[in-house]
Amino acid sequence: MSAEVPAPPGFAVRPRRPYAVVDVETTGLSPTRDRVLSIAVVLTAADGTVEHRWSTLLDPGCDPGPVHIHGLTRQRLAGSPTFAAVVDEVTALLAGRVLVAHNAAFDWRMLAGEALRIGATLPVEWRLCTLTLASRLGLGLASLRLASLAAYWGVAQRRAHDAQDDADVLAALLPLILQRAADQHLELPLTRCGVDRDGGTVRPPRARM
Repeated sequence: MSAEVPAPPGFAVRPRRPYAVVDVETTGLSPTRDRVLSIAVVLTAADGTVEHRWSTLLDPGCDPGPVHIHGLTRQRLAGSPTFAAVVDEVTALLAGRVLVAHNAAFDWRMLAGEALRIGATLPVEWRLCTLTLASRLGLGLASLRLASLAAYWGVAQRRAHDAQDDADVLAALLPLILQRAADQHLELPLTRCGVDRDGGTVRPPRARM
């Protein structure tokens, strides 16, 4: 990665590639056992400007799990597409972008697990975890949950644990978090993505940053 203007060591260099801000709701926490119930993606330019929003419910073909958290009942999910039915659209949305999520390892692994289940690999090379980045900003908050960051920066959150609303909130926070990191000359905690399968690591095709 390189910046257009030379920067001090450790400066929060922003990737020239745009972002895909992602949130998922799931039946549980395991990418091998649990399933994705809803996906929301907010596409932004490299400066954080929102370009496109997309979301869908999914039929997991199993019990939806903790309904008291996500509110996604069997009745509400009935008739929704399977992940296999939307994987091409998800692939097109994520291609060439840095995946951003609050606890990005979880969202990435759940999506990658769904893809591997149907023999696909999502085209994500890098992910950025806003939870990790926020922990380095010295915000002085007792909690770094998405709701806490939204309250700190005055971003309205209407429906916690709703994939679309959570993705919208994070997309609104992203340029603020990136600017704070840049002001403090912090390096972005970008992580290369990979998925374990059959004793090896499956990675999407590499692209230049």
